[in-house]
Amino acid sequence: MKRILFTLMLMLALPVLADELPDYQIEGAGTGSQGTYLVRVTVLSKKSKVTDDEIGRCAVHGVLFRGFANKELRQQQKPLAGSALVEGQHKEFFEQFFEKDYVNYYQVVNGSRQVVKAGKQYKVTSNVTVAKDQLRKDLHEAGVVKSMNYMF
Repeated sequence: MKRILFTLMLMLALPVLADELPDYQIEGAGTGSQGTYLVRVTVLSKKSKVTDDEIGRCAVHGVLFRGFANKELRQQQKPLAGSALVEGQHKEFFEQFFEKDYVNYYQVVNGSRQVVKAGKQYKVTSNVTVAKDQLRKDLHEAGVVKSMNYMF
């Protein structure tokens, strides 16, 4: 019974942006400068023209709700917002956030774009720097995520 209830709650809290975001993958790409993550984002698209804006949106979304890993680099980060449930709980905030505010938290690394045709779709990959400290601070001030200090 608990499992069914949990599944129903999870289905209701599915990511708000599922219709707006393209299918993407995120992994660690090395060490970013202090206060940032360096991630590699691969967007799967029917067109080879994927904008930096789409890649950046996926990078910020991935850092917030998916987390990322890279076994070769022994790198693993949990989602900054905790889980996808937070996205459902703060639906209005994240709808507005992903309309305009997210652009302040990412920068696509110049010269890192790769486009590979895979069957009927393209895999467009870029390295992206995400300002994790500023993102965490701003989400905490908005009351969306708890600060790290609440544990101590």
